[in-house]
Amino acid sequence: MRLTVRGLSLVILTALVGLFVGVLPANAHSRLLSITPKDGASVPASPTEVVLTFNEDVNPEFVTVRVTDGEGTVVAGQDAAAQGAVVTAPVTEPISAGTYKVTYRVVSADSHPISGSATFTVEGDAQASPTAAPSATPSTSAASPSASASTPASPSPSQTNVAGDADTAASGGPPTFVWFVLGAGVLAALGGATIAMLRSRNSA
Repeated sequence: MRLTVRGLSLVILTALVGLFVGVLPANAHSRLLSITPKDGASVPASPTEVVLTFNEDVNPEFVTVRVTDGEGTVVAGQDAAAQGAVVTAPVTEPISAGTYKVTYRVVSADSHPISGSATFTVEGDAQASPTAAPSATPSTSAASPSASASTPASPSPSQTNVAGDADTAASGGPPTFVWFVLGAGVLAALGGATIAMLRSRNSA
């Protein structure tokens, strides 16, 4: 009886270790946390840069970002650079109204490649900016200093809050440890039921 219980305990312990080892690598992989402009977002004017934030540092020697228009022409991304976990691709020349695709491929510090794509739409004139509309009216020229001082935050609709996106990415499903605890609970319950059955048979 003792040997049977010990053997069953060993099986349960092995299963728990296998579950933990299987979950850990999946949770350790690098991934994109946020992108600015957001995937599918519509921005009022040409962005000045495209920013990608990952959950781990990126190898600066392996960074590829391309921003292409509807015809597949590259309009930005050639100067993309990584600093820590953030990759920035400057948009040096304002882009006109239209839909654009951002394609990226980087390698994280743990040598894990990460690739994907996103799209955004520019609604306004390439040369326009969110602060240009108030200054275009002569009657409001006197108020333009105060307007320009109060409008630097206006590009925010085209930008992604990194912390907010990180929370959103994390809220896509239950944390990994929840599945681990549930799996451990199920295995423990099965083990207890089996031990009880063996004891019942032995006493009979």
